[in-house]
Amino acid sequence: MFKDKKILVMGLGITGRACLKALNQMPCKVYCYDENKDLNLEDIEEDFVMLKDGDLENIDIIIKSPGIYPDHPLLEKARNLGIKIISDLEFAYKISSCKNLIAITGTNGKTTTTTLVGQILRQVNKTYVVGNIGRGISEIALEAKNNDFIVIEASSFQLEDTHEFKPKVALLTYVTKDHLDWHKTEDNYRNAKYKIFANQDKDDFSIINYDDRSREDLKDLKSNIYYFSTEKKDVRGCFLDDGKIIFKDGDIREEIIDIKDIKIPGIHNVKNVMGAIIIAKIFNVSNDIIKQSIEIFSGVEHRIEFVKKVNGVSFYNDSKGTNPDSTLVAVKAMTNKTILIGGGYDKGSDFNSLMENIAPNLRSLIVFGQTGPKMAKEAKNYGIEVFIVKDLPAAVKLGVSLAKKGDSILLSPACASWDMYSSYEERGKHFKKIVKEL
Repeated sequence: MFKDKKILVMGLGITGRACLKALNQMPCKVYCYDENKDLNLEDIEEDFVMLKDGDLENIDIIIKSPGIYPDHPLLEKARNLGIKIISDLEFAYKISSCKNLIAITGTNGKTTTTTLVGQILRQVNKTYVVGNIGRGISEIALEAKNNDFIVIEASSFQLEDTHEFKPKVALLTYVTKDHLDWHKTEDNYRNAKYKIFANQDKDDFSIINYDDRSREDLKDLKSNIYYFSTEKKDVRGCFLDDGKIIFKDGDIREEIIDIKDIKIPGIHNVKNVMGAIIIAKIFNVSNDIIKQSIEIFSGVEHRIEFVKKVNGVSFYNDSKGTNPDSTLVAVKAMTNKTILIGGGYDKGSDFNSLMENIAPNLRSLIVFGQTGPKMAKEAKNYGIEVFIVKDLPAAVKLGVSLAKKGDSILLSPACASWDMYSSYEERGKHFKKIVKEL
């Protein structure tokens, strides 16, 4: 597909540079495009040509980085010219010989599930964890051997520009409204997520949240379907019975772990664990290895991450909570009254339902950033005590003054970070630094 072609890599971040490294091992001419004027090109060793006016007409394929909006003028022009546009996910799939591709997507839960799956599978074979976490997938696509495992956290941005991508195992955590600034409609967003299953056949495996409405949209899959549920017993896959996670497949019915032995808090994490168990069982991992891996798993950074207890007040970093549903899950995972710190870049989210559902759990809400006033307005409709501050340090300082012994102070913004921080990671690290200095 790429031999003797002229390839344009759009975006020279982590994913773009990973693509560039892989392309330099192939007989093709590589062009690059990036709008960052401060980009340091001297630290890029690979051969490429920066795209100039008039070059686009000669391009055969564009590999688009996930951070580039689909309505970018260059992409619009490329579509009019009939140029094929693919994501780094599609590119990596096309160049990899690895048979054990595992792809995980969903509005929330994908990072935790992906990380846990990687932790389990590393006990039995060489395993790569890639996508939105870890190394860029294209960097390891040629490195991974036939029988290794590649566990991919796949975003809707990556999936949208796939055409032939076909994972051996595909898991969808659940889908709610998110990234409407990007996808424009909820249907567009859902359809992008559903593309994870599009090319699977009878030799592949699909794992679906039985409790999510997405199940109704996925009745006609050609693959082997497993479910996970905390509400319904006896599904093919994983369910709860008297506080135990049970795996069932035909005549097989096995108790895997008591949920009391799961370190990561919240019923949503029980579902994430269930998804990981099903993947492990598909690859015949022993129950002992699965159970031991889950018992030592303490979660991922920036996802309901315990930071510190100060004067009886517990601080949690959930900076990866970048949409209202994710924040709802985080607040519900708290066991005491909570002071919530939120706000950030506006992705077009509606905060009404969030405020209605978290109001009983909150002592106060502190907001900052672009969406601060919008969130405050919705919060006041539900009788929530709300404060608007200028930045994160001010939010933490105010939270400390409002908190009572036994309370939790939770950073879960319900928004992206891009109005004040380069990433949710930078925001989360800043929060932890502030807290650790208290």
